[in-house]
Amino acid sequence: MEKHKIVGMIIGILAFVALVAGLTYAWFTWQSTNNTNVSFTVGGVDVTFDAGSDITSSKLRPVSSKEVGVTKGYAIEKVITASSTMTSYLNLYLTLENLPDGLKEESFVWEIYKGNNLITKGNFKNNNQNDKLTIASNQKITSITTTFKLYIWIDGNQANPDTMQNQTFKFVLNADSSDQPPADITLNELGLSANDGTPDFNQVATTDEGMYTAEDDLGPSYYFRGAVENNYVKFANYYWRIIRINGDGTIRMIYDRTSAHANGESSTDRQVSTIAFNSSYNDNAYVGYMYGTPSSNTYAATHANINDSTIKTANDNWYKTNIADRGYNKYVADAIYCNDRSVSTGTGIGTVITDYMLRNRIIQNKKPSFKCVQTSDRFAVSTILGNGDLTYPVGLISADELVFAGARDGSTNNKFYLYSGNNYWQLTPTSFFAGCTRVSYISSEGYFSSQCVSNYFGLRPVISLKPDISFSGNGTMSSPFEIVV
Repeated sequence: MEKHKIVGMIIGILAFVALVAGLTYAWFTWQSTNNTNVSFTVGGVDVTFDAGSDITSSKLRPVSSKEVGVTKGYAIEKVITASSTMTSYLNLYLTLENLPDGLKEESFVWEIYKGNNLITKGNFKNNNQNDKLTIASNQKITSITTTFKLYIWIDGNQANPDTMQNQTFKFVLNADSSDQPPADITLNELGLSANDGTPDFNQVATTDEGMYTAEDDLGPSYYFRGAVENNYVKFANYYWRIIRINGDGTIRMIYDRTSAHANGESSTDRQVSTIAFNSSYNDNAYVGYMYGTPSSNTYAATHANINDSTIKTANDNWYKTNIADRGYNKYVADAIYCNDRSVSTGTGIGTVITDYMLRNRIIQNKKPSFKCVQTSDRFAVSTILGNGDLTYPVGLISADELVFAGARDGSTNNKFYLYSGNNYWQLTPTSFFAGCTRVSYISSEGYFSSQCVSNYFGLRPVISLKPDISFSGNGTMSSPFEIVV
């Protein structure tokens, strides 16, 4: 009798193990419904989706990493190639034809690479069935074949097996393209045009010089220069002036308070507040919009993005209250705000006398740039776009943007659109000497200079609007650009 009990127990245990094994290993099978490569031409770009455009999967199995998933066949890997006889810009999308609620988890993730470089990533937590999800936008395509790889998997480090097991989904990969850079599309949609050539940055711009172009980190960017009268925006019940169209087509603009101000007008009603850039000033660290550890022995420790500056805290608080909490955040794009801490002379450490690259680039050579040399200085919310250290997508104007717009060091200009009759801060460090860290600002006379960070100057937030927004108006004081809801 005891022998029969033991045999029964063994059989029961084996059955239980078999059941658990079935639950554990019944996660994963995936397939493309069409295993034949699909090739097509869209907007002049030749595109191939390896194994077709459909991605269908059921019973996904969590993995510890994407790499493990690919090696074991537990992650979806989709290869996309593209080429064009002329320079074009490709967009890639996933249409979510079937996405069950059980897969709307942070652990259900995707990444897409261009060559070896991560372009974008995300999860499916906030997506719904029939959503069209942009996974890559404005990717420059030339005659040299570009390879993209899309990965979809369940991150086993945070997966919820109770809700995600035995789920089936279907996504469809699709694409479109344009032969215009993103900034060109936005320029045309706003009814604007740009001049050829490059202005003389040795001279201030006191008349309406219109728009010019210069490269930023994302492509061609178009900027306003001088006493322009067609760059007014009304957004979130505030007036703004467009600084430039960023290389990704987003619209960068500076806060101008609750009424439209004419060029040349001096008014205190142009800024959020007056504030110190940083309340402490006796170390190179304090040139940072965020900063590291004062009295450090290395540049990396000094300029690590650990602590918020005084002005960043104020800027974030203003944005949260006036943009995010009022529901306008959905119109605002992430962007790069450059706090260029690259060194010209000195070390940038402790109390060592230091000149930052602004002095060399602008004051000496009169060659402003929209490009931000160091990734750690590219303040953005996203780690793909920049350093990922911003909480909110808001920053300050740079000294370079001010020079592009028509200012010069030491030369009065009370005519161009960024003159307000007030001192206000910019984002670009200049130097450390005489016991004080110094950052650029525009003076109440309209020239740019630098001053110790502990001074109280104006705060004018800078944000960027998304490029896929429809606008009314023509950008003038009487008819500013406004979002069509």
